[in-house]
Formats: sequence, C-alpha cells, structure tokens
Amino acid sequence: PVFGLTTDPHPIWTLFLCPEMEECPRLFNEDCLETMRKMSDNEVMHCITSPPYNINLRIHSGKYTKQSVKERTKYDGSFCDALPMEEYFEWQKKVISEMLRVSSGLVFYNIQMLTGNKVALMKLLGHFAYQIKEIIIWDKVFCEPSMSDRVLNSSFEFIIIFDKNNSISRQFDFAGFERGKLSNVFRIKKNGGNSSSETHSAAFPRSLPYLLIKNFTRDGESVYDPFMGTGTVGTVCVELKRVFSGSEINEAYFQIAKRNINNKVIEPELF
Repeated sequence: PVFGLTTDPHPIWTLFLCPEMEECPRLFNEDCLETMRKMSDNEVMHCITSPPYNINLRIHSGKYTKQSVKERTKYDGSFCDALPMEEYFEWQKKVISEMLRVSSGLVFYNIQMLTGNKVALMKLLGHFAYQIKEIIIWDKVFCEPSMSDRVLNSSFEFIIIFDKNNSISRQFDFAGFERGKLSNVFRIKKNGGNSSSETHSAAFPRSLPYLLIKNFTRDGESVYDPFMGTGTVGTVCVELKRVFSGSEINEAYFQIAKRNINNKVIEPELF
C-alpha cells in the first residue's frame, strides 16, 4: 500500500493508506458549518447525514427544559443537544442550506421527530418545501416503550431527500434499482444501544446508508457527511468505491471514524 495525504486545500487533513484509490477520504475535526464555508458550490455530488436530534430538550410543567446529564455524557461538552427550539431550527436551516449549496446532486437527511425538535422539523419541511423531492420512512421494526404515559411509541424516522435541481418530480435522474423494486419504506432494525467509547449511541445501521449509496449514487461519485459520528457512511462509501469526506466536531468520535475508515481503506490489501 502507498501512503497518501489528501490534496485538499483546506487546513485540516488526515493521513490515510490509499491503495488503488484515486482520491483519499477527507476528514475534518470541526464544526460542519466551518467545513462547508470553505467548500465551493457543487464541490461534492451528494450529502448523506443524520444531525443531532436535540434529544435533551424536554417539557416540564408545560415549558421546555434542558436534560443536561445526557448532554454531558453523550457529547462530552463538545456540543449542546438541548438547544432552544428556534435556535435548533435556525441551525439546521443553515446546515441544510449549506448542504444544498455544496452538493450538485441529492441530500439525504435522516431525523426522528422528538419533543425537542418537533416544531423545528415542521418548520424545516415548510421552509424547504420546494427542495424536497421524496421522503423515505425508516421503519425500525422494533422500538422501546415511550418514556411517558399517553405517548405513542416511536418506531420510525424520516429520511428527507432534497434536490435543488429537479425537486418538482419524484423521478430520480439516476436510480440503481429496477421499476417496482424499491419502496419508500425501509424496514431496517436499528443498532442496539451502546454507550462505550468505541461506538456512537445513535449510529446508523450500516444497511441504511448502504441502500442509499447503492441505489442513488454511481461509482466514483463524492459523498459528504457533515455529522460523521464514528464514520458509518464513510466506511460504506469506501466499500462501494465512492469518494468520501466528512466532518465531526467531537474529538473522540472523530478518532474512531478515522480508524474505522482507514481500516476499510486498507481492507482490500489485507484480504
């Protein structure tokens, strides 16, 4: 294998082993908005991501309140997952707008409707109504009982597909599936809960980005994940020969993602 440095003009780069790869993965340990501000229009082909869900904003006595213990445990102080509703909306509006700017193709945005993001999510759907091409329902097959009485169990999440070029049509410019072979409901079991330092407690199940990348992108196309976590999208991109870049603000998750993606890069040489 040949050692390769990313030739990216940005100030943050990572050393990878890149056997027989035209372009190495690019990883950025920073706020994704900082990364995207340094990216040109249409720099990548697609974006696939799942943002923080604002899970620690709860309701107590009819008012929003922060659940601070989980916030500290999950992100170790690097990010507040309990933003006021309007701040969360404005933040995600900026993130989606930037993803649409830096990508020339599709944006896949996975989110679950929770108390801490419900109003913001509804506002986002309205704000980007003319850029939404399709909505996939991720049926998680099994779900834990709700945390409170008189609340429905939540067994699904949204995968909102944005298209700045041709959202008026539900027909995709490229589809890796035959007519009638793929529905807009994905039945995929979610990952089991795991709070260890080696995993992300809300990581994608691998088969979710696999289906998206396999069916909606071509070999050699580039994919950016602004909330990379431990690098699930990146490892699938390497496996399917897509060019990957990703941002992660949390140092611990970033190091895990770097290792996971690098291991996937050198895997063909080892096996």
